[in-house]
Amino acid sequence: MTDNLHQSLDELSGIEHAKLVRAGVGAVAACLTLSGSICSAAPNGLNQIPIAKVYGDQGVALSVAEVQEGQSSTTYTTQYGLFNIAEIGLDYQGSPAQQRTALGNAKLLVLHKPGSLPDVAIGIQNVATGEEAVPYAVATTQPGRFGISVGTIRPVGNPYQIMGGLSYTITDQIQIVGDSIAGSSNYSTLGVIANITPALQADLAYSDPNTKSAGPKGYLFNLTYIFHINTKSKKPTESSDSKGSATVSSGK
Repeated sequence: MTDNLHQSLDELSGIEHAKLVRAGVGAVAACLTLSGSICSAAPNGLNQIPIAKVYGDQGVALSVAEVQEGQSSTTYTTQYGLFNIAEIGLDYQGSPAQQRTALGNAKLLVLHKPGSLPDVAIGIQNVATGEEAVPYAVATTQPGRFGISVGTIRPVGNPYQIMGGLSYTITDQIQIVGDSIAGSSNYSTLGVIANITPALQADLAYSDPNTKSAGPKGYLFNLTYIFHINTKSKKPTESSDSKGSATVSSGK
């Protein structure tokens, strides 16, 4: 059964499971108020920022995220991979009961050159009627022990800010991840991502405000289950680097 789970996830990601911890323990896209509060996690990203990787075609991720910063908040998210180049998702804040509707997000991979240039993606979060959308663009290095992501994002109520993150794979199951969004009202984080099983991942991170006015220090915890709708479907077409399509990679 373990072999089948590994095969299923490799079909989902097009990346050899043994070589890295999968990105996006956070498929959680709860950028409800990036201004004055940490984004509880990113859709397929690091602790809080998105990365330039997407879930494979018909790949599904279900997540729950708990963020504690003075008061706690719980957010539920689902992400869905499309054609190995895009993903869409919905997130809903279960508590506190301030969110009135589910929020949409989408990401499109616009550059993928395996073994050469970094992957580049554009995306948008916090999409709903009456809400301020959060657009972003990000570049992420090719899979490896070290991962680097750099981009720009426009948090709610703020101008565009620089965002960046680093990841380091310790073992096949453990990864150290840190990221930050610039600006006086935003946060930096440092945490650990673990593969509990081939399909279940957990992310625990400490969050520190860039300034005292941004809010209190805190933590985030994110649990994600990843599966493939059609386990009999073929793997994404493998390229010369044997990594396949630009699916989940180093990062979360």
